[in-house]
Amino acid sequence: MKFKTALFDMDGTLIDSSKAILNSVKEAARITGLRIPTDDEIKGIIHLPSYLSFKILFPDKEPEEFDSLFLSLMRSKFKNMIKEVPKAKITLGLIREKGIGIGIVTTKDKLSAEETIRNFHFPYDVLLTAEDTERTRPDPEPLLKAIELLNSTASQTFYCGDTPQDIIQGGRAGVKTIGLTTGLHSKEELEKERPDFIFDKIEAVLTIIKNPLEPRGRDASLFRLRKFL
Repeated sequence: MKFKTALFDMDGTLIDSSKAILNSVKEAARITGLRIPTDDEIKGIIHLPSYLSFKILFPDKEPEEFDSLFLSLMRSKFKNMIKEVPKAKITLGLIREKGIGIGIVTTKDKLSAEETIRNFHFPYDVLLTAEDTERTRPDPEPLLKAIELLNSTASQTFYCGDTPQDIIQGGRAGVKTIGLTTGLHSKEELEKERPDFIFDKIEAVLTIIKNPLEPRGRDASLFRLRKFL
Protein backbone atom coordinates (compact mmCIF):
# COMPACT_ATOMS: atom_id res chain seq x y z
CA MET A 1 0.00 0.00 0.00
CA LYS A 2 1.38 3.40 -0.97
CA PHE A 3 0.95 6.08 1.67
CA LYS A 4 1.68 9.78 1.38
CA THR A 5 0.86 10.72 4.96
CA ALA A 6 1.43 9.15 8.38
CA LEU A 7 -0.37 10.56 11.43
CA PHE A 8 0.51 9.65 15.01
CA ASP A 9 -1.00 10.27 18.41
CA MET A 10 1.53 11.27 21.07
CA ASP A 11 0.75 9.94 24.58
CA GLY A 12 0.84 6.15 24.64
CA THR A 13 1.93 6.03 21.00
CA LEU A 14 5.20 7.97 20.73
CA ILE A 15 5.80 8.44 24.46
CA ASP A 16 5.06 6.25 27.46
CA SER A 17 3.44 8.80 29.75
CA SER A 18 0.84 6.61 31.47
CA LYS A 19 2.55 6.50 34.86
CA ALA A 20 3.16 10.25 34.81
CA ILE A 21 -0.48 10.96 33.95
CA LEU A 22 -1.89 8.60 36.57
CA ASN A 23 0.37 9.99 39.28
CA SER A 24 -0.18 13.63 38.30
CA VAL A 25 -3.98 13.32 38.33
CA LYS A 26 -3.98 11.59 41.71
CA GLU A 27 -1.50 14.04 43.24
CA ALA A 28 -3.49 17.02 41.95
CA ALA A 29 -6.64 15.54 43.47
CA ARG A 30 -4.88 15.01 46.80
CA ILE A 31 -3.51 18.56 46.87
CA THR A 32 -6.89 20.12 46.04
CA GLY A 33 -8.80 17.94 48.49
CA LEU A 34 -10.79 16.07 45.87
CA ARG A 35 -11.48 12.36 45.83
CA ILE A 36 -8.67 10.42 44.20
CA PRO A 37 -9.92 8.77 40.99
CA THR A 38 -9.13 5.15 40.17
CA ASP A 39 -6.81 4.06 37.38
CA ASP A 40 -9.81 2.88 35.37
CA GLU A 41 -11.54 6.27 35.71
CA ILE A 42 -8.43 8.05 34.45
CA LYS A 43 -8.01 5.50 31.67
CA GLY A 44 -11.55 6.27 30.52
CA ILE A 45 -10.80 9.95 29.88
CA ILE A 46 -7.11 9.84 28.97
CA HIS A 47 -7.86 10.37 25.26
CA LEU A 48 -9.34 13.84 25.87
CA PRO A 49 -7.64 17.21 26.35
CA SER A 50 -6.83 17.46 30.05
CA TYR A 51 -9.24 20.29 30.88
CA LEU A 52 -12.14 18.32 29.33
CA SER A 53 -11.04 15.19 31.20
CA PHE A 54 -11.31 16.99 34.51
CA LYS A 55 -14.79 18.30 33.70
CA ILE A 56 -15.84 14.66 33.50
CA LEU A 57 -13.93 13.48 36.56
CA PHE A 58 -14.98 16.42 38.73
CA PRO A 59 -18.17 17.93 37.24
CA ASP A 60 -18.81 20.15 40.28
CA LYS A 61 -15.42 21.85 40.14
CA GLU A 62 -14.11 24.42 37.68
CA PRO A 63 -11.38 22.60 35.71
CA GLU A 64 -8.92 25.46 35.20
CA GLU A 65 -7.21 25.30 38.60
CA PHE A 66 -7.00 21.51 38.56
CA ASP A 67 -5.74 21.47 34.98
CA SER A 68 -3.03 24.02 35.77
CA LEU A 69 -1.86 21.96 38.74
CA PHE A 70 -1.92 18.74 36.73
CA LEU A 71 0.18 20.24 33.94
CA SER A 72 2.64 21.68 36.46
CA LEU A 73 3.10 18.24 38.05
CA MET A 74 3.55 16.61 34.63
CA ARG A 75 6.30 19.12 33.79
CA SER A 76 8.09 18.87 37.13
CA LYS A 77 7.55 16.19 39.78
CA PHE A 78 6.62 13.38 37.40
CA LYS A 79 8.48 14.50 34.27
CA ASN A 80 11.15 11.82 34.62
CA MET A 81 8.49 9.11 34.38
CA ILE A 82 7.86 10.04 30.73
CA LYS A 83 9.84 7.84 28.34
CA GLU A 84 10.03 7.36 24.60
CA VAL A 85 8.06 4.38 23.35
CA PRO A 86 10.90 2.08 22.23
CA LYS A 87 12.03 2.87 18.66
CA ALA A 88 9.46 5.64 18.15
CA LYS A 89 12.03 8.18 16.99
CA ILE A 90 13.81 5.85 14.58
CA THR A 91 10.48 4.65 13.18
CA LEU A 92 9.39 8.22 12.44
CA GLY A 93 12.76 8.87 10.82
CA LEU A 94 12.55 5.82 8.56
CA ILE A 95 9.02 6.75 7.49
CA ARG A 96 10.12 10.28 6.68
CA GLU A 97 13.07 8.97 4.65
CA LYS A 98 10.52 7.30 2.37
CA GLY A 99 9.07 10.70 1.50
CA ILE A 100 5.99 10.26 3.68
CA GLY A 101 4.78 13.37 5.53
CA ILE A 102 4.46 12.98 9.29
CA GLY A 103 1.79 14.63 11.38
CA ILE A 104 1.63 14.40 15.16
CA VAL A 105 -1.97 14.89 16.26
CA THR A 106 -2.40 15.09 20.01
CA THR A 107 -4.87 16.25 22.64
CA LYS A 108 -1.95 17.66 24.63
CA ASP A 109 -1.70 21.41 25.07
CA LYS A 110 0.73 23.08 22.67
CA LEU A 111 3.38 23.95 25.26
CA SER A 112 3.59 20.35 26.52
CA ALA A 113 3.55 18.86 23.02
CA GLU A 114 6.32 21.12 21.75
CA GLU A 115 8.42 20.41 24.84
CA THR A 116 7.96 16.67 24.31
CA ILE A 117 9.08 16.89 20.69
CA ARG A 118 12.17 18.87 21.72
CA ASN A 119 13.04 16.45 24.51
CA PHE A 120 12.78 13.33 22.36
CA HIS A 121 13.85 14.88 19.03
CA PHE A 122 10.92 13.43 17.10
CA PRO A 123 11.01 14.22 13.37
CA TYR A 124 7.72 15.59 12.04
CA ASP A 125 6.18 17.94 9.48
CA VAL A 126 2.94 19.07 11.14
CA LEU A 127 1.92 19.27 14.80
CA LEU A 128 -1.71 19.70 15.86
CA THR A 129 -2.56 20.14 19.54
CA ALA A 130 -5.68 20.69 21.64
CA GLU A 131 -5.69 24.41 20.83
CA ASP A 132 -5.59 23.99 17.06
CA THR A 133 -9.12 22.74 16.35
CA GLU A 134 -12.60 23.45 17.65
CA ARG A 135 -13.49 19.77 18.03
CA THR A 136 -11.44 17.00 19.54
CA ARG A 137 -11.15 13.24 19.47
CA PRO A 138 -13.09 11.19 18.45
CA ASP A 139 -14.26 13.89 16.04
CA PRO A 140 -12.23 13.62 12.81
CA GLU A 141 -11.51 17.37 12.53
CA PRO A 142 -7.92 17.23 13.88
CA LEU A 143 -6.94 14.41 11.52
CA LEU A 144 -8.61 16.04 8.52
CA LYS A 145 -6.87 19.32 9.26
CA ALA A 146 -3.49 17.58 9.47
CA ILE A 147 -4.16 15.85 6.14
CA GLU A 148 -5.03 19.20 4.56
CA LEU A 149 -1.89 20.86 5.92
CA LEU A 150 0.19 18.02 4.50
CA ASN A 151 -1.47 18.40 1.08
CA SER A 152 -2.70 14.83 1.16
CA THR A 153 -5.94 12.86 1.15
CA ALA A 154 -7.57 10.45 3.58
CA SER A 155 -7.11 7.56 1.15
CA GLN A 156 -3.33 8.14 1.24
CA THR A 157 -3.12 8.36 5.03
CA PHE A 158 -2.84 6.11 8.05
CA TYR A 159 -3.33 7.10 11.69
CA CYS A 160 -1.64 5.32 14.57
CA GLY A 161 -2.96 5.56 18.14
CA ASP A 162 -3.25 3.58 21.36
CA THR A 163 -6.88 4.10 22.45
CA PRO A 164 -10.24 2.90 21.12
CA GLN A 165 -11.13 6.56 20.55
CA ASP A 166 -8.12 6.89 18.22
CA ILE A 167 -9.51 4.07 16.10
CA ILE A 168 -12.98 5.64 16.05
CA GLN A 169 -11.50 9.00 15.06
CA GLY A 170 -9.46 7.47 12.26
CA GLY A 171 -12.46 5.59 10.94
CA ARG A 172 -14.54 8.76 10.86
CA ALA A 173 -11.75 10.54 8.99
CA GLY A 174 -11.64 7.78 6.37
CA VAL A 175 -8.00 6.82 6.93
CA LYS A 176 -6.38 3.47 7.58
CA THR A 177 -6.26 2.87 11.33
CA ILE A 178 -3.50 1.30 13.39
CA GLY A 179 -3.98 0.37 17.03
CA LEU A 180 -0.90 0.13 19.23
CA THR A 181 -0.88 -1.78 22.52
CA THR A 182 1.83 0.52 23.89
CA GLY A 183 -0.62 2.53 26.03
CA LEU A 184 -3.15 1.60 28.71
CA HIS A 185 -5.52 -0.30 26.43
CA SER A 186 -5.30 -3.99 25.63
CA LYS A 187 -5.39 -5.65 22.23
CA GLU A 188 -8.90 -6.88 23.00
CA GLU A 189 -10.12 -3.36 23.79
CA LEU A 190 -8.66 -2.02 20.55
CA GLU A 191 -10.05 -4.91 18.49
CA LYS A 192 -13.60 -3.94 19.42
CA GLU A 193 -13.29 -0.85 17.20
CA ARG A 194 -12.00 -2.92 14.26
CA PRO A 195 -8.79 -1.12 13.31
CA ASP A 196 -7.13 -2.07 10.04
CA PHE A 197 -4.02 -3.18 11.92
CA ILE A 198 -3.00 -3.86 15.52
CA PHE A 199 0.66 -3.93 16.52
CA ASP A 200 2.46 -4.45 19.83
CA LYS A 201 5.48 -2.40 18.70
CA ILE A 202 5.55 0.89 16.83
CA GLU A 203 8.28 -0.24 14.44
CA ALA A 204 5.84 -2.81 13.01
CA VAL A 205 4.15 0.12 11.26
CA LEU A 206 7.01 -0.07 8.74
CA THR A 207 5.70 -3.42 7.49
CA ILE A 208 2.63 -1.82 5.87
CA ILE A 209 4.58 0.82 3.96
CA LYS A 210 5.64 -0.06 0.44
CA ASN A 211 8.42 1.80 -1.30
CA PRO A 212 8.00 1.52 -5.09
CA LEU A 213 11.77 1.21 -5.46
CA GLU A 214 11.93 -1.83 -3.19
CA PRO A 215 10.59 -5.42 -3.45
CA ARG A 216 6.90 -5.85 -2.64
CA GLY A 217 5.39 -8.25 -0.15
CA ARG A 218 5.40 -9.05 3.54
CA ASP A 219 8.72 -10.92 3.48
CA ALA A 220 10.52 -7.99 1.87
CA SER A 221 9.03 -5.56 4.37
CA LEU A 222 10.06 -7.70 7.31
CA PHE A 223 13.54 -8.03 5.85
CA ARG A 224 13.87 -4.25 5.65
CA LEU A 225 12.56 -3.89 9.21
CA ARG A 226 15.21 -6.26 10.53
CA LYS A 227 17.87 -4.54 8.42
CA PHE A 228 17.13 -1.04 9.74
CA LEU A 229 16.30 -1.89 13.36
